Amino acid sequence: MAKPQYSGPWRKIRTAILERDGHLCQIRGPKCTTQATAVDHIIPVAAGGPWFDPANLRACCVNCNNARITEHKNEAWRTGRTRIH
Repeated sequence: MAKPQYSGPWRKIRTAILERDGHLCQIRGPKCTTQATAVDHIIPVAAGGPWFDPANLRACCVNCNNARITEHKNEAWRTGRTRIH
């Protein structure tokens, strides 16, 4: 089930960002396909980035988007409740 933030206005904003960026991936990571089908939050929402601000959004391919998600999960230990001693 999709998060509520990804329904309603998100659909229009997502389409507008993909069109703005010419459906080309703006991240261009090592496994980039260049064909953008997703929209990435440049500053993650969890880090205070705005959900719907076009200045915080960019078109990206699925590979680059998934790599960014994995990257953020790897940094989750920094804000976790437990500490490494």
